[in-house]
Amino acid sequence: MPATLTRRTFAWVAAVSPVMLAACSKTPSPAPSAKQVDLLVESNGDLLEFTPKDLTCHAGDLVRLTFRHTGKYVSFEHNWVLIMPGSFDQITAAAAAAGESKGYLPVGDSRILAFTPMCRRGQAAITQFTAPKAGDYLFICTFPGHAQSMWGILHVLPKAA
Repeated sequence: MPATLTRRTFAWVAAVSPVMLAACSKTPSPAPSAKQVDLLVESNGDLLEFTPKDLTCHAGDLVRLTFRHTGKYVSFEHNWVLIMPGSFDQITAAAAAAGESKGYLPVGDSRILAFTPMCRRGQAAITQFTAPKAGDYLFICTFPGHAQSMWGILHVLPKAA
């Protein structure tokens, strides 16, 4: 039996739809005291390195990180993945197990704090995240075998006054 649309149902859907769409399109805004920080990380040409290897922000900052794959000859893909301290071995193993179809990224792993998708040479990707509590956090490329030399440290300083 085909569904029929009554005037009452139509009026209700017409009245509620704009409100529901507006709610869906809003992104959570950072806390008023959050400072936005723009960071840039690149692959070091065709070498398996990040440049720079050290980044700095403050706890609670809204970080907008741009990752650029600057390689010209080698066809490896790279990404940028920020991980919890002490999780290097587990994350690299989980990334390899996730495989190419998942971009060598263990989806939903709570030890991953922020990431970009895999980029081919000449591509760039942006990720945005709130800086975690003060400490030193490793960032790596999760393409199999890259993390051993393609890593750096995000130094998160205590929240700025």
